Amino acid sequence: MFTEGVVDAAGFSIRYWEAGQGRPILMLDQTGWQDTMLHDALAEKYQVFSLELPGMGESAVNTTSQSVGDLAAVAAAAATALTSEKYTIIGSSFGANVALWHAVQSPDQVEALILASPTAILPQEPPANATSQEVHAMMFAHAGNAQKFNPLSAQVFAKEKELIQRLGQDAAVEAKLADIHCPTLAIFGKNDRLVSPEAARVYREKIPNCNIAIVYDAGHCIVGDRPEAFVNSVVDYSEHWETFIVGHQSGLIYP
Repeated sequence: MFTEGVVDAAGFSIRYWEAGQGRPILMLDQTGWQDTMLHDALAEKYQVFSLELPGMGESAVNTTSQSVGDLAAVAAAAATALTSEKYTIIGSSFGANVALWHAVQSPDQVEALILASPTAILPQEPPANATSQEVHAMMFAHAGNAQKFNPLSAQVFAKEKELIQRLGQDAAVEAKLADIHCPTLAIFGKNDRLVSPEAARVYREKIPNCNIAIVYDAGHCIVGDRPEAFVNSVVDYSEHWETFIVGHQSGLIYP
């Protein structure tokens, strides 16, 4: 069972959830992706820390961070306060963008990187006036799966949208991908409507040690559409890294 705590880092008080024992894993989740089947599966083998990034979820409005790299530095400071060991970092959606910068800025802390539906490269933006409910529906391949989860409240949705838009799409990150040398997995839903299908190719070509997994019949929220396939991919990679079943030169589609 996950227990909630607070860690002070880089001028922020950051909520986190912790469970399990073993090699540490740091999770940077988009709000709504916390407390999933993946978290429980990882906690069976590892010590898992799931952070609520400043300005996300129930945290206060974040007017301090001026870039995604700033948020990554906060996450790195929080991780240093929580564990003295190197760790695997797992980021989902916008959290994956923060995880990318974390791996670039703090390579000595990160032993492996897992990106779930990252939006740093070639995002497909929802309509500017889309509501929380409309964006929530876009995250799933099937309406029935979307109905199993609650959309963000209008207040949290507006707060996170303002933060993400203010930080902007970080064009510099693509040029930094070659600086990431740890084992990396980027996993995408085949039916993702918030990321271009071409994005997977960019990650694979520009990150030296990058594997790609593409989950069939899944949208942006892979854990909501294909939870078993998603969990199997992430847990397997967390365990095996470079010996993951998918070769560097090929992709993977879960049927």
